[in-house]
Amino acid sequence: MNFRITFLFLFLFSGAFAQDSLQVNFDSVYSKVVANQIQYKTLSERCNLTWDDGNTAQQFNASIRLRKDSLIWMSLGMFGFEGARVLISPDSFRLVNKMTSEHMVRDYNFIQSWILMPVNFEMLQQILAGQKISINEKATSVTKEDSSYVLYMESDKLLEKVWVDSVSYTIKKILLKDKLLKQDMTITFDSYNSLNQKPFSYKRNIIIHRDAATMMLSMEITKAQVNEELNFPFEANEKYKRVD
Repeated sequence: MNFRITFLFLFLFSGAFAQDSLQVNFDSVYSKVVANQIQYKTLSERCNLTWDDGNTAQQFNASIRLRKDSLIWMSLGMFGFEGARVLISPDSFRLVNKMTSEHMVRDYNFIQSWILMPVNFEMLQQILAGQKISINEKATSVTKEDSSYVLYMESDKLLEKVWVDSVSYTIKKILLKDKLLKQDMTITFDSYNSLNQKPFSYKRNIIIHRDAATMMLSMEITKAQVNEELNFPFEANEKYKRVD
């Protein structure tokens, strides 16, 4: 009788241990995180934003529209008045400043100089969609910290660390660190709610450090919708002076 009890205990314990080991496996955790993310062809968001560059803080509202892997459109304003429109593609950045009647056209590298991080178009749309950031990692690992799994990824230029809730498999925080320059970006994700039957973070904070400079963007999404028919209106006619 004692032998049977001992055998049953060992059987149950070994099964639980195997299950826990499976959960801590990088590929298993990663696949659950990806399965949790919204799948979209188009995504629209209305947001309240606060930008602080260490010298001044500004609050404004934004309407953001994405056509996956194609376009990112933004309308930025204050007090109900539109001040600027932005149109970003994988190879271009366009801005119309309605306050100064000016417009500019740059290649996508302008975004990287503005954000101060080597963020390509795919990575930018992942940030806006609240997804794990793809860095084309060559090395991966995972550990367990309290109620989180922590995914570690590394490419030639970047290190990425992702804190994942061990129950819901939602992303709590992402740390993106530049291996070539002294700069990093931290994104925290809060206020999850359902969007298209997937958990979606409606509140995010982004902090960028470069040398002694610190910049912060707080993002509160008030409305989000997926897979609607969207237009991306952008005009820079003759009344807007082009600036270089």
